[in-house]
Amino acid sequence: MKMKVTLAVLLCSLVPASIAFAGGAGGIGYGYQYFDGRLSSSDMGMSNITGYGYGVLDDGSRVGGFGMSFISASGDAAGGVGGMLVGHEWRTGPLVAALTLWGGLGGASWAGQGCMLGYGAVEAELGVRVLPWMQIVGYAGYQAIGNFLPGIPFSRALLRTPVLGIRIGWGGLL
Repeated sequence: MKMKVTLAVLLCSLVPASIAFAGGAGGIGYGYQYFDGRLSSSDMGMSNITGYGYGVLDDGSRVGGFGMSFISASGDAAGGVGGMLVGHEWRTGPLVAALTLWGGLGGASWAGQGCMLGYGAVEAELGVRVLPWMQIVGYAGYQAIGNFLPGIPFSRALLRTPVLGIRIGWGGLL
């Protein structure tokens, strides 16, 4: 099942990569939630694979979209979300720094029950342009994932935790 999800995300990531325009990017990424007793609500050891695409305005503002699949290390939770990303980036030479907000809706099997999810994350990114059309990005952030339906939103299941990851982006990155 993991291989099918991975292949689906890789194929879907070709769409944003094919439509990336000057100043924007599209690509794929891998992230892993890490547990910190002070910052995390639980330790699910969840990893995610993301396909994304965004454009960048002249002032450095980012606007785009993403699709993300995730699975916990134990297999107790698996699902996916899709949504929008907004942020701002700064460039100097081959370096790109950005602060990005991600938000969306999706679905999952969580603790043996299906639910609609709400997703939100804030991430700080640092990328290096390795070719005029490709960059490698490391990021650190904080995610929140919770049930949206059924029941009272974010009451039955809520996960808050730091996340680290890496992305590869391509497109008109000049």
